[in-house]
Amino acid sequence: MREAVKALNSTFSAPITPYPLPEDLQQTIEAFLDRYQNIDDHDSQRLQDELLPLYKKYVADNPEKHGPFLSALKLLRPAIRGESRLAEWWNLVIRPTIDAIGHKREEIEEAREFLQGILIFDAEDDKSGGKAQLSAQFSKRLLEAYLERTKIPFTEDDTASPQDEFIAHELESVLITFGRRKPKVCARREHPTRYLTLCNRNYYLP
Repeated sequence: MREAVKALNSTFSAPITPYPLPEDLQQTIEAFLDRYQNIDDHDSQRLQDELLPLYKKYVADNPEKHGPFLSALKLLRPAIRGESRLAEWWNLVIRPTIDAIGHKREEIEEAREFLQGILIFDAEDDKSGGKAQLSAQFSKRLLEAYLERTKIPFTEDDTASPQDEFIAHELESVLITFGRRKPKVCARREHPTRYLTLCNRNYYLP
């Protein structure tokens, strides 16, 4: 972990952070993940305690580093365990990227892939049910964000803005990708009818 954190700090403290991320940084992160395949809660918190200050110091106020950081976060996601830690990144980085306008396409794609890494899981590797629970929690967050952008108008003047329509489309595409890859999981969730419609929209077609 020390080597991975050192490499991350070196990359993001530089005046310009390359994107895509340097190959040596990616290899360092992969080596870290190989060593911590079954990372425990304590070590996951250690990683979180290193990443949060790095983000706030070098990335939060530097839009040009936003994409590279999302890429690093996506790679590190298997080592970020637990709903509370993932929720911090949802609030700090992920939702502000996909539930807004003005971000580069590659940034949106990195955030979407981070989310899909939580939503989609292998049931055979989830003996404790923890991954299923996380998937349910984040699909609910995603759905709530989507519904906020697609409120039913009550008057003729109460129409959706082009911004809301664009964002709703982006959020819907994440839900649809999840539904296509895990249709049975998606359809079993006790969500509003609107979500079930998304889950079942042509998902069983070849």
